[in-house]
Amino acid sequence: MPKETFFRLRDEKQEGIMRSAIREFVEHGFERAKICDIAKNAHVATGSIYQYFADKSELFMYCAQWGFDVFMKKIDLRPDVTNMDIFEYYDERLANSEILSDERELVLFMQELTRHPDMMRPSFVEMYKKSEEHILQLIQNSKDKGLIRNDISNDVLMEYFVAVTERFKMRWMAKYEDLTQMPQDELREYVEEMLELLKHGLKGGANV
Repeated sequence: MPKETFFRLRDEKQEGIMRSAIREFVEHGFERAKICDIAKNAHVATGSIYQYFADKSELFMYCAQWGFDVFMKKIDLRPDVTNMDIFEYYDERLANSEILSDERELVLFMQELTRHPDMMRPSFVEMYKKSEEHILQLIQNSKDKGLIRNDISNDVLMEYFVAVTERFKMRWMAKYEDLTQMPQDELREYVEEMLELLKHGLKGGANV
């Protein structure tokens, strides 16, 4: 986590530093990224970065948490998200080109994170905790609407939904180095098939 001095900065200044760091990591990778260039592009002194973060690794890890929070806030600003069922949520989240286009550098940075699993494990634990809380609420919303089975625990249902959607994301990340360049027609068709599987399982379906 950043030092307290970082959180004393105005929100706009914090964002400027984060986006400068993310751009540097995307363009050069973690190993070749330079703190002095991050500082220069954020319009702060190089020494100031070390007043906010212990080292480059800490800055990199916080970029992951900050980026995750940005995505979650953008998703949560969509209409009626608190009342969404889980199928509506995944339909919005997985096939929404607007967020991907608006946050291209952030998407590329999240892909860069997969190259540093050991370094990112602590941050991923916190991110997954937040994500799981969100998904559990969506599952309960879906149960309340009568869309999914009540005889299966929310925890088990969450594992099912996460497993399918994570595999979906891994496939597309392997296929496209830049997720913002995915062909939208192909993506939409794939999302619809995945949601059909989530709704009806391997046996039966809408047309049976």
